[in-house]
Amino acid sequence: MINIVSKFIDEKSLCKSDNKLLVAISGGADSLALFLCLKELGYDIELAHCNFNLRGEESDNDEEFLKKLADKFGVRFHLKSFDTQKYADENKVSIQMAARDLRYKWFNELLVENNLNYIAVGHHKNDDVETFFINLTRGSGLKGLLGIKTKNNNIIRPLLCVSRLEIDAYLSAVKQSFREDSSNKSVKYLRNKIRYELIPLLTEMNPNIQETISNEIEILEGVFQVFEEQIESKRKEILQNENEIFKLKITDLQKLNPLNIYLYEFLNPYGFSEVNQIIKALNTQSGKQFFSKTYQLNIDREYILISKISKENVSYEILENQHKISTPFTMELSKSTDRKVAKDRVKAKLDFDKLKFPLVLRKWKKGDKFMPLGMQTFKKLSDFFIDKKYSLIAKQQQWILCSADDIIWIVGDRIDDRFKITTQTKNVYIAEILKDK
Repeated sequence: MINIVSKFIDEKSLCKSDNKLLVAISGGADSLALFLCLKELGYDIELAHCNFNLRGEESDNDEEFLKKLADKFGVRFHLKSFDTQKYADENKVSIQMAARDLRYKWFNELLVENNLNYIAVGHHKNDDVETFFINLTRGSGLKGLLGIKTKNNNIIRPLLCVSRLEIDAYLSAVKQSFREDSSNKSVKYLRNKIRYELIPLLTEMNPNIQETISNEIEILEGVFQVFEEQIESKRKEILQNENEIFKLKITDLQKLNPLNIYLYEFLNPYGFSEVNQIIKALNTQSGKQFFSKTYQLNIDREYILISKISKENVSYEILENQHKISTPFTMELSKSTDRKVAKDRVKAKLDFDKLKFPLVLRKWKKGDKFMPLGMQTFKKLSDFFIDKKYSLIAKQQQWILCSADDIIWIVGDRIDDRFKITTQTKNVYIAEILKDK
């Protein structure tokens, strides 16, 4: 097994021979085999063990077992005790998710504190196959069927090339005992249900099912690489980014086949997965909205528009002597005597002596009205947006510059007629939006 793992590490470029590794060790067969294997290969190793305090005396016995193991091999041993149940309750997550969050946060802290390169964990081929079926039952798209990554940022999995049978044979050969986690036998967890019920059933039909699925995962990885390149090519061709509003032209989308696959890949990074509902709304419901945790999606006349869910009631003050702002966008501010009218919509030239500082930059709200340049009567901002065919997202994204209670500029669009430059204007105030580099 040592040679198989060594070759796998080299082929997958998991780490270098002089790297310092933090081995996540539970006391079970997988992590024990990982530690011994890496130790035999000559890696500089430190051990890290989490006591999640979920199994009473059994958890404490795991801890004592590993302390003795670390002493025996002369390796540094890191230990941390967690109140996992409390964390799960406070953060409203499952025990498994709580344990995962706690351990990886601590592992990453150890990497920094001890100048270590990678966290090595003991996932093996059987885990990979089980993950394949977990994702298949939950529905995860093609990406979820690729199994466990051999290398994910600073986490490496050197044992993904070997099965649990090979691990057991290796530990038997080196006469190394290990701890058994009683919770691993409980079929109330989906992974264990797949391990102890589904896999044996499939093995009756195909005695080599583990190897068959492993080979299929390898093929899928190649297929996914081709798939991802095609998706990325189309994404660059179709997806537009205008001031953090992401636009997908509906007529361009409708040329793609199969549309649901492309749209899922385009929208999934923003947290949207209900593509069939979105497709159904494309031809029937202009103005239809969908929401993920952080983004909103609006079906406009010609485009699907995606933007971050905006924070309400956010405003920024601009002082009289201020020359520049960088939030929520970059805007240059200056005074001049040049009364030439600005023709570029990203620049507003206003009568300085009519302004009351500090100016306020805010989002528009219901009831807002102003006197659009060229008019002598007030117009509701909502009506102005309708006339200009603003999308719902564009309206929500729109910033308004105000002097006291008066709107002086619909930023990037129209100034208020009351604050325009006239022949009587002595001092000109210029506000210009700059493109962020």
